[in-house]
Amino acid sequence: MAEPARSAHPLARPGVARPLARPPAPWPSDELAGELPDGPGSRFEAVHAFVAEHRARLLRLGLHLLVAALPLLAISAHVFGIAPMNVTAGLLVVPLTLVTLLLGVFSPSGEERLLLSGAMWGVLATLVYDAVRLDTVYLLGWWGDFIPRVGTWILGSGSAAGPGSPVVGAVVGYLWRYVGDGGGIGVAFFVLVAATGLRRWGARATVAASVTFAVFPVWTGLVATVALAPRGQQQMFPLTPATVLLSLVGHLVFGLVLGLGCARCRRLEEYWPWTPLLDLRRGVPALVPVRPARNDGWGPPALVTTGGDDPERTEIRPLAPPRPADARRGGARPHPLDPASGPVRVLDMPPGPAPAVRAGPRPRSGPWSGPVPIVRQARPGTGPWPHPAPPGGDPWSGPVRSRATSSAKAPPGRAGRG
Repeated sequence: MAEPARSAHPLARPGVARPLARPPAPWPSDELAGELPDGPGSRFEAVHAFVAEHRARLLRLGLHLLVAALPLLAISAHVFGIAPMNVTAGLLVVPLTLVTLLLGVFSPSGEERLLLSGAMWGVLATLVYDAVRLDTVYLLGWWGDFIPRVGTWILGSGSAAGPGSPVVGAVVGYLWRYVGDGGGIGVAFFVLVAATGLRRWGARATVAASVTFAVFPVWTGLVATVALAPRGQQQMFPLTPATVLLSLVGHLVFGLVLGLGCARCRRLEEYWPWTPLLDLRRGVPALVPVRPARNDGWGPPALVTTGGDDPERTEIRPLAPPRPADARRGGARPHPLDPASGPVRVLDMPPGPAPAVRAGPRPRSGPWSGPVPIVRQARPGTGPWPHPAPPGGDPWSGPVRSRATSSAKAPPGRAGRG
């Protein structure tokens, strides 16, 4: 007795012939592995090609993010003793900020509107945060205010009023806090949301992400700077349960306002020039989100899928007349049967002005809500045309024949008429 053939399937039991239901797909060769979408080198090559194509725009975005992060980093560098704050402000923060402003004025780009929105909402969130913090500082006296001291660090020894002037230090410090710290955090968060496409998950997810971002890394970075720097508590504020809790509550308020502002922005995704990361994971090929055009019933004929149970079912939309100039500027849109659409010329008629014939469904209201008027030209009483019918009859009930415009012969049954 012959031994049964063994199956080529790796999971088949030995000695049991089990043919494969579908032959296995051929394995790609090593030469084509890098060209496939999931090949080992495809991701690196795609990233390299993307950076090479958008190098200038990516460098410009990186400059904006650097300017947004420098105000906070300058405070940490001063507290740790790495670089004085007046040096970092004079050599890095102020010159790079001027460069970004000049680029935005003389060579604006689409994503800079996104950055401006983030900076504005960051400043507003800082104002609300300070409304809570200054209440606990100056009214309740639970902890001190170190922002004027930051202003004196920025001025250094070059201040005309002296490095220790509290008024000038308070003005410079709070200006740095609102525009630099708050605006920079807002820019960074808006870029993060636009790059990831986080808003597709809804307003709650956006607000939750903003609160999380305000706690980590912003609040944790502040507490770590105060705790780890050699003179952090002497230069900024002492770490006590009250100060830690109050600073945490203030950052929670900041993150809440910033998240609500980010969720409120309507055209955030339109300003981002690239595909969000969540769309890349889903395989969306579009690089720039496009707003869907408003379908107002005007335009060229198109095949439109009606949906339902039969996806192949389509309908044809007819061509509508173009809108006049006043309707395009926001005026009332005329009805498709409006005289502006032009008269309809009827063939096989005597020479003369063309009658205005209108057809189609009548509107419920408007100048054409009554019976549709049809203007006809009266025919002569003599000649090849029949005489008008008596009142109540239709003068055009007979056959229409024109020697000037028609060369067709009359039907056999009506050859004697005319």
